[in-house]
Amino acid sequence: MSNNIIYDPVSNINTVNWKSCFPYSSPRDQQENSINKVLNAFKTGKKYAIIDCGTGVGKSAIGLTIAKYISNNEEQFPGVYEEGCYFLTTQKVLQDQYEKDFSSKGLISLYSSSNYSCSIDKQASCKDILTANRTGSNSKKFEKCNYECVYKAKKKKFIEKRLGITNFSYFLTEKNYSQKLPNKRVLVVDEAHNLENELTRFIEISVSSYFSEKILGLKVPKGLDTQFKVYNWIKNTYYTSLTNKINFISNQMQKFGITSTKLEEFKKITKRYDLLKSHEQKILQFIQLYNKDNWVFDIEKTNEKYIKFIFKPIDISKYAHQYLMQFADYIIFMSATIISHEGFSLTIGLPSDEVISIKEASPFPSENRPIIYSPAGSMSSKNIDKTLPTMTVMIKEIMKNHKNEKGIIHTHSTKVAKYLKSSIRSNRIIIAYGENREKALKEHINSKKPTILISPSMSEGVDLKGNLSEFQILCKVPFPYLGDKVVKKKMTKWKWWYNTQTIRTIIQSVGRSIRSEKDKAVTYILDSDWKRIKSTCRNDFPKDFFDNYHEF
Repeated sequence: MSNNIIYDPVSNINTVNWKSCFPYSSPRDQQENSINKVLNAFKTGKKYAIIDCGTGVGKSAIGLTIAKYISNNEEQFPGVYEEGCYFLTTQKVLQDQYEKDFSSKGLISLYSSSNYSCSIDKQASCKDILTANRTGSNSKKFEKCNYECVYKAKKKKFIEKRLGITNFSYFLTEKNYSQKLPNKRVLVVDEAHNLENELTRFIEISVSSYFSEKILGLKVPKGLDTQFKVYNWIKNTYYTSLTNKINFISNQMQKFGITSTKLEEFKKITKRYDLLKSHEQKILQFIQLYNKDNWVFDIEKTNEKYIKFIFKPIDISKYAHQYLMQFADYIIFMSATIISHEGFSLTIGLPSDEVISIKEASPFPSENRPIIYSPAGSMSSKNIDKTLPTMTVMIKEIMKNHKNEKGIIHTHSTKVAKYLKSSIRSNRIIIAYGENREKALKEHINSKKPTILISPSMSEGVDLKGNLSEFQILCKVPFPYLGDKVVKKKMTKWKWWYNTQTIRTIIQSVGRSIRSEKDKAVTYILDSDWKRIKSTCRNDFPKDFFDNYHEF
């Protein structure tokens, strides 16, 4: 047990109480400390826990242990919802990892119905068949899918068992639209630093003039150039056309009559129907939530002929309780990069008197992860073109120094990634972004050569353990894009927000190559703008970030 924590064995929960709930042989000190603190805080009236633990602490085991203990000892943790816990994560790879690690401990993993194949017709997904059944357009052989369905069976298990994991998108949709998942005593939100973005994505809307004209047959009137005008048009005209179209397609589907020869055609219709239904739910949600002072409005030109109206919320703390936090008695937020606990609480609307905050450093030795700052020049928009040639020369030298090792180059910009790929001209380079991101990652992992990934989008969700990356380069300090109106509004509302986002992405990027106590990787920072963020925000980084830091 951690030496700085003293427990009263009579009134406090301690390791002896929950040891049987822990999924491994014994907990690390940081895990022990976190579990004891959270359980005792919940027992004495707290409702929310922020667990900010460095890579390697083992957050998932912490969350699982707390959830299991509360489920087994409900009398100590009063609440209004049924026993059990939902785990939420942002990425499929993390959900898969949870399932791999803890399915033997009773954890059930659930995806959306489109991820399961129908047992009667393997060419169709459960989603296709269930949509057809709802509209009455299926043949009789699919009738039993209403009660014998692969997806429904998995969902039933997910609901009935005490422990279940799914992704944000599915959970938010199910809880707020379908409303068929019961509330449970505990909710564990993993990768919680992404929660603000996930809720924003769920709430924001876009309305395309192409979609309006080609799908709904509704011409967008001229002169829709202000937030007020567009909102009223969406509310009074667009939404009505949308619901009429949905009703029309529903009637079409009933008359269609699905057969094996018509399956592909029918799948297209159900896909369009689901897209329209989902869009309708979001538009209705937007109409109900809209407040001009908390929304950013933009008109984006998609091509010469068509435009897109975009509405994004600024402060989602106003909606977080309604769309997420009301669904559990106790909520645990876990991440390696919360950065500012106070800021996190503000952005999602947590009442400070109901929150317990915990911060634990990574157990990985700092001697295995040196950080070298060697500036090539500023990578700001004004200076990037001047800096890139110098940076390219430096990267070539770094590659020579690691000629037999795999690595990753974080560019934070597609422009930089493309420039480096064309300028370096090495068969070691694999560029990874957009649709080829996962394919490129697999190529890198499977290759026996010392390949190097170049990517603007691998700061998270990539596990380059062992020799998959023994060096990494940060070409550009990942400041949020100032051309984004939401970014500007948030900067105005919260002075700390901009730097917090930057620090978070830096830490996440550095963490891609160090995944265990034995991993070794050197990090090179080449953007001179790093000096500014280091001097103003040094105390916001983990304490051990600068233990093996060097400047040249």
